[in-house]
Amino acid sequence: MENRMVDSQQLALTNVVVQYPGTSAPQLTIPSVTAQVGQLIGIIGASRSGKTTLCRVLAGIIPNIVHGKLTGTVQLGSYQPVTDWAAYRQHLGVVFQDPAGQLSGLSETVADELAFDLVNQGQSEATIVTRVHEVAQQLGLTAQLSQAPTELSGGQLQRLAIGCALITHPQVLVMDDPTSQMDPQGRAAFFKWLRQLTDTTVLIVSDEIDDLCEIADQLWGLADGELVISGTPRQVINQLVPEWHLPVPVTTQLAQTMSWRLADQSWPVTLTELKEARYDHVAATQV
Repeated sequence: MENRMVDSQQLALTNVVVQYPGTSAPQLTIPSVTAQVGQLIGIIGASRSGKTTLCRVLAGIIPNIVHGKLTGTVQLGSYQPVTDWAAYRQHLGVVFQDPAGQLSGLSETVADELAFDLVNQGQSEATIVTRVHEVAQQLGLTAQLSQAPTELSGGQLQRLAIGCALITHPQVLVMDDPTSQMDPQGRAAFFKWLRQLTDTTVLIVSDEIDDLCEIADQLWGLADGELVISGTPRQVINQLVPEWHLPVPVTTQLAQTMSWRLADQSWPVTLTELKEARYDHVAATQV
């Protein structure tokens, strides 16, 4: 089946350059980077580093909806969003910074909003009911299913927007700062849930660098509109350049303060690595 064929392909960006009309310099430059099927990619960078522009490119919004000159290729399997926009978007879920702006505005309840795309696809009532309850449970919205979307808090609206993007089992899920309105408890629950997504390639912009380092397969670092570094969280954090203004995990900052290094002399970026580095340091000082 076509969906299974797409499952076996990676997401690849090659020589991507984006320039908005009326500007003299590119807003985004991506030489070459790939995401394997099922990977979670954390996109990090300071304000105006190009993170939202990258999300628009990944979503095919540039140049299909938002005008901008795009050169290079963004490819999911055999689909390029520039030339195969209709086919590409069928495998895509997108969540941007304004969750209310992504909702249909036609649904009386949270359950109806979640079901909206499935109804448009002609799915059976049994399938729709099952899927709506699955997604609501995953995102902690079961108690809100009978409420109107307008009655939700900002964090609940963000979770609803994520649910609407996830409801159709997209191959790729692109999220631009999806936790900005969540409280600490909701944010912790969100990242715990995100860790459990294994069949979807997730690309998420977030300032929560500690959470990203715990769950991400890769980090893509942007500075001044350019992809300046990519790799595993430990690779990226250990190669940061101050001029990039990229965030550093609290875990790494603590390790640097205490001079706790891992066996390969790199700084830890997760709690597990921090404990390992501390153990090695204590063992070395007792010899």
